[in-house]
Amino acid sequence: MALVFAGKAVATAAISFWINKAFTYLKEYKVEGIEDIKNRLLQSMPKIQVVLDIVNPRYVKEQSSALDAWLWQLRHAVEEAEDVIDVLEYYKLKEMAKDHKVSVWGSSFSKVKHKVIKSVKHVSILDKNLKQFTHRGTLKRLREAVEGLDKVASDIMSILTVTEHLKEVASCSQQQEYSTNDDRATGLTLTPPKFVGREKEKEKIVRWLTKASTDASGNLMSTNHIPILSLIGHGGMGKTTLAQRVCEEMVRKNFKVIWVCVSDRFDVTSVTSKILESATGAKPNANCLETLQQSLIHKLKYSTDFLLVLDDVWEDKKIDKWEKLFAPLRTGKSGSKILLTTRMQSVAVLATEAMGIETEFLSIEGLEEGENLELFSHSVFSGQNPQDFPNLKSVGKQIVKKLGGCPLVTKVVGGHLRSNMSFQHWNNFLQEGLQHFKGSEDDIMEVLRLSYYCLPTDLQICFRYCSIFPQDYAFKMKDLVLMWIGSGLISEAGNKPPKRLEDIGEQILAQLAGKSFFETNIKVDPYSQRKENYYIMHDLMHELARYVSSGECARIISPGMLENEKDTVRHLCISGIDHLSTEEVKKILHFKNVRTVIIEGSGLIDSNLFHAVENVMEQSKSLRLLQSNLENTFHLPKIAHLKHLCYIDLPRISPDTICGLVKLYHLLLVKCFNGSREEPKQVRYLGNIDHLRYVNYGKIGEFPIGRLTSLQELHNYRIQGGKGNKISAISNLSTLRELEVLGLENVESHEEADNVELNDKKYITLLSLAWSARAAVENRKDELLLNHLEPYANIETLRISGYGGVRSPIWIENLCIKNLVSLELARCLYWEKLPSLGELVSLKHLWLECLPSLQQIGQSSEASSSNCVDLSLPPNLDTMIVRRCKELRALPILPTTLVHFETSNVGLTKLPRIGKECNENLETKSSRLLVVVVEECKCLNSLEESLLVQGDYIKSIHVLRISDCEDLEAAPLVFEQMNELRELDIRNCPKLRTSRGVGDTFLPLALQKLNVNYCGELELPLIGALQGLTHLSELVLEKCKYLESLPSHDVFKSLKSLKSLEIIGCENLSSLGGLGSLQYLLELKISACSKLMAIGSSQTPDASSTSTLQIDYIEIDLPDILHLEPLKGLCHTKGLVIRGGTQLESLPEEWLLQNRGKLQSLKIYSASSLESLPLHMRDLCSLNLLLLSGARKLQSLPDFPSSLQKLDITCCCKELEEKVGVYESPEWNNISHIARVHIGDSYFMDGKKCSEETLDRQQ
Repeated sequence: MALVFAGKAVATAAISFWINKAFTYLKEYKVEGIEDIKNRLLQSMPKIQVVLDIVNPRYVKEQSSALDAWLWQLRHAVEEAEDVIDVLEYYKLKEMAKDHKVSVWGSSFSKVKHKVIKSVKHVSILDKNLKQFTHRGTLKRLREAVEGLDKVASDIMSILTVTEHLKEVASCSQQQEYSTNDDRATGLTLTPPKFVGREKEKEKIVRWLTKASTDASGNLMSTNHIPILSLIGHGGMGKTTLAQRVCEEMVRKNFKVIWVCVSDRFDVTSVTSKILESATGAKPNANCLETLQQSLIHKLKYSTDFLLVLDDVWEDKKIDKWEKLFAPLRTGKSGSKILLTTRMQSVAVLATEAMGIETEFLSIEGLEEGENLELFSHSVFSGQNPQDFPNLKSVGKQIVKKLGGCPLVTKVVGGHLRSNMSFQHWNNFLQEGLQHFKGSEDDIMEVLRLSYYCLPTDLQICFRYCSIFPQDYAFKMKDLVLMWIGSGLISEAGNKPPKRLEDIGEQILAQLAGKSFFETNIKVDPYSQRKENYYIMHDLMHELARYVSSGECARIISPGMLENEKDTVRHLCISGIDHLSTEEVKKILHFKNVRTVIIEGSGLIDSNLFHAVENVMEQSKSLRLLQSNLENTFHLPKIAHLKHLCYIDLPRISPDTICGLVKLYHLLLVKCFNGSREEPKQVRYLGNIDHLRYVNYGKIGEFPIGRLTSLQELHNYRIQGGKGNKISAISNLSTLRELEVLGLENVESHEEADNVELNDKKYITLLSLAWSARAAVENRKDELLLNHLEPYANIETLRISGYGGVRSPIWIENLCIKNLVSLELARCLYWEKLPSLGELVSLKHLWLECLPSLQQIGQSSEASSSNCVDLSLPPNLDTMIVRRCKELRALPILPTTLVHFETSNVGLTKLPRIGKECNENLETKSSRLLVVVVEECKCLNSLEESLLVQGDYIKSIHVLRISDCEDLEAAPLVFEQMNELRELDIRNCPKLRTSRGVGDTFLPLALQKLNVNYCGELELPLIGALQGLTHLSELVLEKCKYLESLPSHDVFKSLKSLKSLEIIGCENLSSLGGLGSLQYLLELKISACSKLMAIGSSQTPDASSTSTLQIDYIEIDLPDILHLEPLKGLCHTKGLVIRGGTQLESLPEEWLLQNRGKLQSLKIYSASSLESLPLHMRDLCSLNLLLLSGARKLQSLPDFPSSLQKLDITCCCKELEEKVGVYESPEWNNISHIARVHIGDSYFMDGKKCSEETLDRQQ
């Protein structure tokens, strides 16, 4: 039945709109005999409405081919009328542009247009338009479209007969739908999802994560067997949410979290690529499984423990797929683990069988009734008082009891019932909607479908569209809304007064999220700390979207799927275009009415295949949106003939094609990045695109921006001298929302800036003003200019960089921008003082970078005896980052709301304190402070009387970094009060003093990372406080001049989570202490510890220590370190790096042979004295990679093991390079079996010479 309801993507309001608009055109151009058709159509509207109301799965239980066909005919007829009217407006606007008329703000990129051109004032234009329309047969086509609509409507009586057996009901849409104008239903502000219950399950998972990995006999599990815990339960039970909560709260600091949504398509190459992308943060360039696996092995081999979350897995048939997936994971750290979510126990059994371990799983059942009632109340009464609805209490409890504890269904049902808070509505839902609900997966999906079908049409359409994206896709609000608009889904019909389509789209998305059809999340940029909201769909919701969009939307992920899709498809995404043949691509033409085409591939594709893609695009006459990530350069000379196209997102497009866009008058967005350095001369004609609304200027130079009167976002607009771009071009852009201007030094006068009238552009929310680096000199002209660039008061984000003035502009001084949320000032070399910002109550984010003349922020203030102040900083500030402000000696009192505080290379003599406003409640609130970073503050000499000694606020800190503060002496840090501290990093503070000795300093048990580096008297107390830090995973000891011995056996034995240890430049270190007791240590680095080497093998290990070391990775500067106990006895090492220098004359052959069964990677750097390699190299039977750098004395090569896949010898002698180049020479014979070889300037692949590019491409 899904096809029927997808066909019902029209509403009588839209039909009436197009009828009236069509007849306006026909009457305008004196087409006769149309009045009777119009009357018949208008008389059919009520009957059509009856059918559309009845077509609801609540009443239609059986497939009706007649109803199905009629609905699609109706939709096609309406869309045909829309297309023809698009063409009429296209030609009309084209003629107006030729005559240099200013067009009405409107376009054809939406389902219902912004405004109708109601009259034509100039007869000359009317005459020319009429000729254009008549010449092209457009009026004839319009009349045919109207007649087609009339014909479909004339069949309404037979359709009513088909549906007369249905109940006579009031319209479900009238009773249960709510308007997108209903602000009570949900706001546009994102709220975090409610997490209720699951404490027992969470505790079990955390215990499993933190316990040592042992087999059934209690023995430590090898890295070849990674423990797997499977969360098993019905869809919607909260498996994914539970896993996310565990990762966020308990795991992220202990493990490298790798999250992959697998879904029902278990393709090993695709899943491996996703794992690598999540692990590295970058999309892999390769698409070959072997290459991906090698990259993953390299990444995991030298990283910390990982937690791999495989979400929503279905593969329970082919064990070889699991074995291939697990192969590269087995090289990771022994503390790594896998968490798997699935609906089927058979999946868990097969996965653990492939790993060679026993099955462990946790069943996720429904919530307890009380917990589910709490979740339901949160969903249905959000923002309202439940006490105001006493009549709903009893029926609400009955509904919750009936739902059986499924969190997703509870949230969706709560969102659905919130739209109508009447007892009758709730009771009807209980009696009818939940009549047969028993809690099975089919029952759950049936309730979700019911909630979907009771959404208004515009929400249904936008929800269905999202089925073309992959499962677990992270939607950004603006991107998704623009795509909805570009594809023609958003309508302004019924919105009085008219609203921006963007506002309507944002409201639709917010309401879908409020109904739990989307979930909301937040990402934080690790550098800027900016927070970004995004939306995701639960896997059941994605399944629902695929079901209800059948026949309308299609996502093609494998060859052959195109043949199974109906020709009614309007919105199409092809993922993996490079896996299709040219003939398969041509099948896209089967979808004659396709409006959206998204093409996803991996980089460049075959030229023949790409040309087939281009040809298909050019023939898709109804296309509205074209998006692709292919790196091929698009040459689409015919693209301008796609009159409906309004959204183009292509990574590369030829300059000639850009110039061809001169014919596109209805353009929403162009993101084109061309690699050509030459600017096409015709680019100035792009000004004819009167409805271009989003521009990223990129490399385009001269561009007539002033003509684009509907522009909403203008980025990277560079002001030029002479006849180039002028700031005055922005004057007419009254609809701007975001504006980024560069090159302000080229503005000729402040009067020119004044004419821009930024303070009248009331829609701008983001403004970025930048002077170029070469113009960064003190300049009074900049002050005049910036004073005349005052934005409208409602601006939310302000960025100023390169400003050469000394004083703040008047509008900042007077705080005229009260609604500011984010303020960023950078590279303003002469700015001396900022005003008090205390009145900016909305400001959350303050970033000051490279303001070397800045001396003061607001008025200096100190906390009074009552510990309250008049703040010079915003009272609700969340993030404060101050960098490279060398003249700034003091900062104002910090607000209690601060989460992230960072100061780097600032002239502070002391750190600020945190203080309450005088009008703030004096009761102690829970501290929000999480991160404190203090770096390169050369004048800082004390931490006394700073935020770091305020007990109420330091207890919440997670990360504390103090580095390169060379004069810092007094640091009365009470670490034991920092209960939540995860990461402590104190570096290069050599004058630090402490009144507390060894044994008197206590570190918090939550600590996971510790870096002790040249920190004066604090060095030994910190090292002495290691005992019992069971969560410590990384320890760095660098330039610890007082350190003579590593901690004892007892101390190291207590560090049960320590995986990585670095010892660098500890000149007095003479003993490795109890190093052998670090049972879980995986990575060890030792360098520049001269006294340790002087004692050498004569050192006596800790007598109480019995070595349990099984280190995977060792990095040293000299091989003699390997002769020391307990390193001497190692036999399971996988990777060795030696950074030798001139003292390295030979490799530790005996140690290498001792580890031959495990050693996979050997890297030698600065090997200038190395003359030969061990003769027994061929016995290193597991060696996969050998790298030698700077081995200029090496003149011959031994026989290498058959396992070696890559040999890399750089900066070697010419004699060696010449020898390996001689076919069948001893050196050539020794390397011919190695897959990839690089020696000097020579490259070999599989025994044959090749180019560097060829070798790189294979890697």
